[in-house]
Amino acid sequence: MSKQAPSTGQLLVIVGFALSCFGILLFLWITFGGPTPFKAKPYEIRVPFKEATQLAEQSDVRISGVSVGKVQAIDLASNGEDALATIYLDDKYGPIPRGTRAILRTKTLLGETYVELTPGDSDGPELPDGATLPAGQIAESVQLDEIFRTFDARTRAAFQEWQRQAAIAIEGQGESFSMALAELEPTFREFDRLFRVLDTQRLAVRQLFSNGAVTFRALRGREGQLADLIQSSNAVFRTAAARDRDVEALFRAFPTFLDESRLTFDRLREFAVNTDPLMRQLVPAAEELSPTLISLSRFAPEAKGFFEGFGPVIRRADTGFPAARRFLRDDFPVLLRALDPFLRNLNPVLKGLGLYRNEITAAMANVAAATNSRLISNAHALRAIGPFGPESLAAFQRRLTTNRNNAYPQPLASKRLASGLLSFDTRHCGSGAGATLDPDTPSDPVFYERLETQAEHEESIPDREAKAKAKAEEEGRKYTGPFKVPAVELFNLLKHYAMADQDSTATVPAPGCSQQAPFEPIFGAEPPTIYQHTYEQGG
Repeated sequence: MSKQAPSTGQLLVIVGFALSCFGILLFLWITFGGPTPFKAKPYEIRVPFKEATQLAEQSDVRISGVSVGKVQAIDLASNGEDALATIYLDDKYGPIPRGTRAILRTKTLLGETYVELTPGDSDGPELPDGATLPAGQIAESVQLDEIFRTFDARTRAAFQEWQRQAAIAIEGQGESFSMALAELEPTFREFDRLFRVLDTQRLAVRQLFSNGAVTFRALRGREGQLADLIQSSNAVFRTAAARDRDVEALFRAFPTFLDESRLTFDRLREFAVNTDPLMRQLVPAAEELSPTLISLSRFAPEAKGFFEGFGPVIRRADTGFPAARRFLRDDFPVLLRALDPFLRNLNPVLKGLGLYRNEITAAMANVAAATNSRLISNAHALRAIGPFGPESLAAFQRRLTTNRNNAYPQPLASKRLASGLLSFDTRHCGSGAGATLDPDTPSDPVFYERLETQAEHEESIPDREAKAKAKAEEEGRKYTGPFKVPAVELFNLLKHYAMADQDSTATVPAPGCSQQAPFEPIFGAEPPTIYQHTYEQGG
């Protein structure tokens, strides 16, 4: 035992060793989450959780998988029900938005829990230091032990046996199993998204499980059918096992199928983006179509009978379709060849009718209007217009100078009615015949004997007027004189309506005389003519 005082060098070694031990301990303390001594207090928030049995002090606090702080303490909340976690965030991550949401998550199956924060609107108000996150922004989480507690003792025992058998199955395959689990990370991310969506639709999920329970209760009394289903499934699986090479080829081709499907879905997504404006424009049309579809429902009974009538047709299809096939193969081409010249002659006719479609439509409308007239007595009457002119009174060897008839009018020729119709032939306008009324015609026996006898015609007008008054009184009607000689009255009416109160056609007002333009031929290269010519349609 040395009784000498330690030298300066020995003291320095002892001090250095003590400081190094303190430094190592401090490093381990900070590494394992301990607070740094004399460090300024970081940004602090409090988060109330309904249940935090797996959460421990110094647990990680993460945002998007990045560690941003630690859980400093876990205390009982003032309501006596929640666990109030005090969280310290690193200075560069705080303060956080007021709309931030929190949830407990597990890192591994062993139950290591951390706090996941989802920041709200970065432009919104910030959560003050020391504030408590509202309970409405805390998402519920399900711990692994809660899942196990839902199982009964028999199920937990079966689960333990399954775990033991699984351990035997993967013995010596730890590296391969770890690599397989690593490949499952994208799948778990998608599952996380799926469960988030299901959480927002919890009512629908609850109804789904409720309906599933109803289904299982319905299956409870059908054990025989369920056993047949299981046996059939077993046979299917045995068949699939016997064709393991085909299944292997299927799985080898599956990645290529996924790549092609991804390309197809990308194209479909692009197609959906391009068709979205069109579909939005079709919404009003669909709304207008809805009443039509509703009206079609009344047609359903008749349609049902129509489709039921297809039964005999389908039964006879075995003989009918071969006959139709022979007809289409052998006889129909001959018919088509025979139709070609017929159609080449029919098409010019149809085109000519198309030129006069307005006139044809007007003629049909005039027939309907002429045959649907009723008098005041409710009797039917036929509406008709009869041209009345000098040529209605006599026959002439040549057309009169006032004649403007046109047997071959151009399409829409009647549109010129106000300014004067065009004439088919204008040669008679300057050199046609003329008509003259003889003023002595009422004294001609050939004319007046159509209305009265010679004795009546030669009787004086006062005597004839007296007889007319007496006849009116005898018949009980009022006499409306003065008396008019029938032959003279007829002559004046003919002169008024046929000659416009003129004695000669030379003084009768007539429309202008304009020559109609020639017709262009239909399906022909010949020059225009005064008649409409049609030719066979070329091949």
